[in-house]
Amino acid sequence: MNESQLFTPFIQYGFAGMSMLLVGVIVWLIGRLLKLLDETNKIIAANTEAIHDVGETSRDSMRLTRQLHDKLISRPCIAERET
Repeated sequence: MNESQLFTPFIQYGFAGMSMLLVGVIVWLIGRLLKLLDETNKIIAANTEAIHDVGETSRDSMRLTRQLHDKLISRPCIAERET
């Protein structure tokens, strides 16, 4: 291959154009990745809030169950009277 053919303006502009195209594709992909990361962070925040809500509900139901248990224990047994 002749060295003068390798450095012709047509080939140089082709490489420059392809490089600019690839840089554009990379910038576009990074933009899409950043949007995806933002959406993912929103989903993670919503899931974290839901988990906290489930924890609060569990604590409330456990508290109510313990109160019901204490009330049932404090009442006299009906079966003892029948025997």
